[in-house]
Formats: sequence, C-alpha cells, structure tokens
Amino acid sequence: MNLPNALTLLRIALVPAFGWLWLAGHHRLALLAFALGGLTDLLDGFLARTLNQRTRIGALLDPIADKLTLLVAFLVGASDGAVPWWVAAIVIGRDIVLTIGAAVFIFLVHGKLDPVQWHPTRIGKYATVFQLATVGFALVTRAAEAPALYPWAGAIALIAAALTVLSAIQYVSTGIAALQTKGTA
Repeated sequence: MNLPNALTLLRIALVPAFGWLWLAGHHRLALLAFALGGLTDLLDGFLARTLNQRTRIGALLDPIADKLTLLVAFLVGASDGAVPWWVAAIVIGRDIVLTIGAAVFIFLVHGKLDPVQWHPTRIGKYATVFQLATVGFALVTRAAEAPALYPWAGAIALIAAALTVLSAIQYVSTGIAALQTKGTA
C-alpha cells in the first residue's frame, strides 16, 4: 500500500457517496464529491509517476475507479434527467462491450485470464474527457439551477456520445485485428 493506491481507494469509496448525494438531490455536495474524486485521480497518477510508486494493483484499481465513477454518474444522471438516457446507454454499453471483448481476447490469446497491459487510444482519452465533462455540466446545471447551461450540456453530451462510439469502433477493430494476427502467427 502506498499513497497513490490509498488515493485510488478513497476515490472508489467516494463513488457510492457521490451517487447517493446526487440521487438524494444534494447536487452541490454531489458536485463536491465528484470534483474530489477527480482531484484524487489526478493526484494519484501524479504521485505514482513522480515518486516512482507505480504498482500492479494501482494499474488495476485506477481504471476500475474510473469506470465505477462513470457508471454511477451516468446511471444516476440519466435517472435524474440531467443526462440523456441514450448517452448513458452508449457510454455504459461501450464499456460492457469492451470489458467482455477484453476478457474474450485475453482468454483466446493466453488460454486463461492473464492480465494484459491495455493502453487507451487518443480517441478513447478524448471520449473520457467529454464523458466527465458531460457529468460535470449536468451536476453544475443541477447545483446552480442554471437552465442557461442546458444547451452547453447537451452539446458536450453529444460530443461525448460521438467520441464514445468512435472509440468503441476503434477498440473493437484493433481487438479483431490483433486476434486475426494471433490466428495467423
């Protein structure tokens, strides 16, 4: 256990609190929990690199924390009406497809579920940024009771959805090509 991993665990622990606060209508506190989770995400990565404290468990927990945060955020945001259901379905659906695809890929390539180092693509990173921005705008709009932000929130959600679909196509295509390469090797 090191400080970056402790921060990642804190971020995971914040997820249910964040979801409950949003569902209960405590939008400002939910926004604070979301921002705190984002800050710990930046800080744990920075500390892991600068203190050379990268660990295998940290490499596993960090994306889990990210996916849990986005899963809860899109489920709660959609149920609250702050995020369109179709955007939540695209984001969550892509992650389900990629998780299943990764498990199948690992099993077919290694014959067992061995961990493999996965790297996000540039489009995948952009999609994540816009997914987080979608959640952030939805929360700010709710917390500030600022309907003037709705067009911006909608535009960002649309960009997030488009980038999420593009990244899904890219990841699936890459996975299929890698499987085909393995089959011919």
